[in-house]
Amino acid sequence: MSNERQRLEQEALEQLNRGSAEGALKAYLSILRLDPKDRRVRQKVGEIYVRQGKNQDAERHLREVAEGLLKENAHRAAVSVLKQLAALRPDDPQIQLDLGESYLAGSYQSDAKACFDAALRAWMGLGKPLLAAKAARRLVDASPQDQTARLRVAELLEAGGDMDGASGAYSEVMEEFRRRGRMDEVGRIAELALKGRPEDVGLLLDAAAGRIQQGEFKRALQALQAAFLKAPKEPRTLDLLARAFEGAGQAERALKVLLELSRIGADRNDIAAEADALRRAAALGPHDSEVADRLARAEDRLGRLERKVTGLTCVEPADEGTLRAVVRAEVLVRYGKFAVAEDELRAAMSGQADSIALMASLAELLVAAGRVPDALPWMERLVPRAGAEASMILDRMALLRGIDRVEVPAAVSDDDLLDDDDDPATAPPVSKNPAPGASESATERGDRLHREGNLAGALLAWREALAEDPLDDAVLSRIAALRNAARAAESAPAAEPDFGAPDEGTFAEVEPDELGGGGWGDAEGADADLARAGELAAAGEFQDARDLACHHTGLAARVIEARCLAGLRDPAGALDMLREATNDAADTDPAYPEAIFDLSGLYIVTLKTRAALRLLDELHDLAPDYRSTEVAARRRGLQTVTR
Repeated sequence: MSNERQRLEQEALEQLNRGSAEGALKAYLSILRLDPKDRRVRQKVGEIYVRQGKNQDAERHLREVAEGLLKENAHRAAVSVLKQLAALRPDDPQIQLDLGESYLAGSYQSDAKACFDAALRAWMGLGKPLLAAKAARRLVDASPQDQTARLRVAELLEAGGDMDGASGAYSEVMEEFRRRGRMDEVGRIAELALKGRPEDVGLLLDAAAGRIQQGEFKRALQALQAAFLKAPKEPRTLDLLARAFEGAGQAERALKVLLELSRIGADRNDIAAEADALRRAAALGPHDSEVADRLARAEDRLGRLERKVTGLTCVEPADEGTLRAVVRAEVLVRYGKFAVAEDELRAAMSGQADSIALMASLAELLVAAGRVPDALPWMERLVPRAGAEASMILDRMALLRGIDRVEVPAAVSDDDLLDDDDDPATAPPVSKNPAPGASESATERGDRLHREGNLAGALLAWREALAEDPLDDAVLSRIAALRNAARAAESAPAAEPDFGAPDEGTFAEVEPDELGGGGWGDAEGADADLARAGELAAAGEFQDARDLACHHTGLAARVIEARCLAGLRDPAGALDMLREATNDAADTDPAYPEAIFDLSGLYIVTLKTRAALRLLDELHDLAPDYRSTEVAARRRGLQTVTR
């Protein structure tokens, strides 16, 4: 077989030297019958067919060669074959995509992007947005910083009905802009995403935040109204709601929302959030003594909560090795490396199991990581060895559990029970409950403080009792009962928020006209927006016009948006959008004739003349008076071209 192959290949070369392509082709085809997997010879066969103008035969052979090379990841070798295929079939988007992949593998970024863009446009022209999204995703891979390309992926997935994929793509773009601090862009993209997921609370809040940043408070309230109805206790909803009310000049409503926000912070034991909400409330109501008192208490709790047990004198590291472990853990926690810090601390504790400094560091690490239940046992182990600072540890534990501490009354002597002028003989009889004094045991003092409602004081006293007898089941039962009560209080359902008496109107009862015109669901505002968008599009401000029109439903809005896409050099995208919009609209829609006229123009731009002529015939029959001169001229021109 080897000799025969050599003979045939020599014959093919001789035929080519004589200028006989047909003779060379016969020799090469004979070689392929002997060895069908010989890609080099198959490529030569395809090239000869190209020179002979036999494009279908050439395409068949060249495709087989390209597929084999791509399957083996031989992208560089595939480039020349794919370029020949692209010349034969310039309208085949898959060939453009494969060529782009091969260019990208060879680090030819610019050539790759051109191919991906060609594939995208070709698939859009074929009405296949999901395949176009695949090409757009490869454009993103070629230009990771191009957020416009990322946004196009989301829009194409949405157009193709892949709402989950579109949501994920929109989220990618939003997170990148959020990372850059561009909340205006986050809000704009959230509004685009809302077209596919109009009830998504996160998108509604992002859209509202963008509007607030731009000073459009009344339009923000419209998005917040929908978000509030779905998530009335979500802190971010209330935070943005307060900002929007304040910006819209409704300080009283903002104050009520902030007080509700502070209550939710308190219910969740988020003392920092509670204090922040109360500070804002105090700024709106500077003469409200109740708000001032609540703020003072919250800031006091916050200040106490920020006093970590690692700052106590009793837990200072006693040697250099412990100090190094504690400092390293603090640095790791600062950068969010909780797992690494915990591993290192536990490794250090394996050799120093009784190190109070390492216990304190581990406890605060667990608090920072949001694992408060895991941190509390470590803090409890510190109490018996903390001496005079034990009360500070118990105070922090009480705050972390959500039990605010009442100051523990100091023990008094017998002399303090009487004033200087009192006569012991006339002193009142002693109560059956022993007065606080030196004779009262720690357990009895804890029981008394618990009856008086001083839960943290009771906990402190019981912990003192455990220091003397760590196995006292009665005291352990009391502490367990106190913890269970605290947890039950935390899990109790919160009261429904109230932003005003019925005659004042709650937020949910605010009418659209009170919130201001323009935006979601406001007919007059929509008309004004679309009129303004049309003016901007006519002036060439296509992006601004599109941003304004995209918030509204209806065919008129899609007509303007399609014009903007065409103005932004995306006629295929404009065509797809307007075609879908007209399919969904009734021919009685006032904007229908205008949409059909614009759609015919887009078909002409994308070289689909017969489809354009068919639409113009439909428009002539449906609305003979609509732009009759222009329609007639366009029809005559198309009839001439299509003959």
